[in-house]
Amino acid sequence: MPKRSNEKRLKLNQQCREALTANIYDRLRIVVAPEKVRLQPRPEDGYAWSVTGPNAGLLKSRLSSGNIHLYQSICNEIGHSFEAVSPRTLRISQSNANCIPKESLEAEGIGEGMDGSFTAEISKLRAANSSIKIELERTRARLNDCLDESHTVRAEANELRHDMQILRSHNNKLHDELTEVRAGIAGARRILNSLQTEGIEIVLGTGDIQSTANGIHAVASEVLD
Repeated sequence: MPKRSNEKRLKLNQQCREALTANIYDRLRIVVAPEKVRLQPRPEDGYAWSVTGPNAGLLKSRLSSGNIHLYQSICNEIGHSFEAVSPRTLRISQSNANCIPKESLEAEGIGEGMDGSFTAEISKLRAANSSIKIELERTRARLNDCLDESHTVRAEANELRHDMQILRSHNNKLHDELTEVRAGIAGARRILNSLQTEGIEIVLGTGDIQSTANGIHAVASEVLD
């Protein structure tokens, strides 16, 4: 029984290594011998492994000392949530991707030659999300500026409206005063005409007449202004 189990383990180990080397070649066009493939490759190996969070534990073991469950898991996940990428791609993907604009990722060549790569797709989605957040903040800032300007204009309009009410009230008051003055002048004229009609002689000095005329003219001018 132990011998059969060991044979199964060796067989799965070989299948796992072949699946890993095939993925490296498909993604990066790098040829790696199955017996040389690593789950923790060195920088000079030219490849790295990108794995989604739930399966990150797959990278913590060594192929040479792994168990059947490890080999089966790798074979099942390779190309789906587990794939070969260049060290540069992995480095950028693991950095603070939310602060990397989409244009920067394109300049770095992320996704080139990686059709169907979930790592490149995740990086692009993160970059797009970052760009949307930045644009949203800019839009929010512009909106706040517009609201501030609107509040200022509204305050100025209210102030002008208040000034107009004061001017309208003052104008009405002057109009009432002018009406009273005109009524007084008309009444004085009627009295003078009545006295003259009755033959009553009114003797006024030249200075008094001129003074009276000037006073009436001044009052009328002030009201009209």
